Amino acid sequence: MHTILGGRSAIDLSHLRLSASGLDEAYHFLARYGYDIHIESHARDVELIRVEALGFLRGVVTSGLEDVEVPTELDTLPILDIICLATGEGRPGAAEPAQLRHEFDLRMAWACAVLRVMHTIAHANNYFQDNYYREIRAKILDRFIAQVRTREDGSQYLHSKTLDVPLVRFEIKETKPLRSVVVKLLQKQENVAYDLFDHIGVRIIVEKPVDALFVVRALREEHTIMFPNIKPTRSRNTLLDLEAYDAHVRDCLRRFQKGELDELETVDAIHAFEQKPASSDQQDWNPYSSDKYRSIQFTCRQMIRFENPLYTRLVSARSVAEKHLTGAPLQEMLAALSTAGIEQEIQFFFPYEVQVMDIASYKAATEGRASYAEYKARQIASVRQRVMPRVLELLGRSDLADPAVVASAARGGAHQPAAKRRLAMTGLLPMGNAEDLRQLIASRELG
Repeated sequence: MHTILGGRSAIDLSHLRLSASGLDEAYHFLARYGYDIHIESHARDVELIRVEALGFLRGVVTSGLEDVEVPTELDTLPILDIICLATGEGRPGAAEPAQLRHEFDLRMAWACAVLRVMHTIAHANNYFQDNYYREIRAKILDRFIAQVRTREDGSQYLHSKTLDVPLVRFEIKETKPLRSVVVKLLQKQENVAYDLFDHIGVRIIVEKPVDALFVVRALREEHTIMFPNIKPTRSRNTLLDLEAYDAHVRDCLRRFQKGELDELETVDAIHAFEQKPASSDQQDWNPYSSDKYRSIQFTCRQMIRFENPLYTRLVSARSVAEKHLTGAPLQEMLAALSTAGIEQEIQFFFPYEVQVMDIASYKAATEGRASYAEYKARQIASVRQRVMPRVLELLGRSDLADPAVVASAARGGAHQPAAKRRLAMTGLLPMGNAEDLRQLIASRELG
């Protein structure tokens, strides 16, 4: 009831609750969820999700930890038995030895952890991302790449009708692996894939905070971003106090009109403004980000259109039938290959994220306390506590939910320094090696 009416996520329940017990109830629960394991393709999907979930628990959640191992029993235990175990079915009674009850509770806690991750992976397997992601990504990024220009000296700028904005770096967000998607979804209360708005994104780094405003203006002028399609609740500004900036500009212009500043001094004075917002909801919006992470970021949606491959195949098949058949067989085949009700074009809005920040904020985010490793450490600590709270409790290892513990392990890992990523120095494509670059170019059909 708390999940249905009270806004609590299903994965935050202490254990799985079903209206009855037994394998039949577990089967019907799973079938209504969306996987009827009596159907071979459904059973195969469930097995793939289970394997990925166990890999996530071992490779991400418990990686590098001593005395915390996912039971090998879960590698072969049928999914219906895992569901029954997660409900507590078969738990020893109070008269049984305490050690026996403890062992069962630990097995039950691990079963719950597996199901929480499986549920998240099921939502992360997005149809459009799996089947059309490359096309969607290319259509969105083409607009940005067309607006970024390179001078003879190799420096980059963002071109628009009325101004060119010098850039320090232009980065394209790398494709998010499934495990990263799962980590991110496990931070969300709703815990569904629709909450992810940064499958595709760009980051633009400029010299000064004021330049970030000109970047947004340039993107708007060229209609690279469409302001009617901005998602308002996803817009954040922790970089520049806009009200203070307005007052500062008015003051500079007043001094210019009075002759206290010449034109160049006025421009320099405006450009030097760096006052940050007095308060920030960054921690409320993303509690895993450091307060040093300063940026302008927003989510836009772009209309994506491309030919429906099913429609194209049907039209081709009808053409073949008309070439080789006549009479009743032709009419029967044309009826079977009818395009009625099938759209010729697929169209939908797809979200992407834009981040704009000055070089000082970028360095603070990538080199200082707001480093990516520490950010991920805070996320993993949260994931542990959400996915396997009872496991940690029963093992007496609540310390493993401490971000400091995870951050220490992260710093000791084999993280590749940004300086060693040679092609990232170009600023345009954050690729690790030449082969990655060639694959990206090939996928985008660029010369």
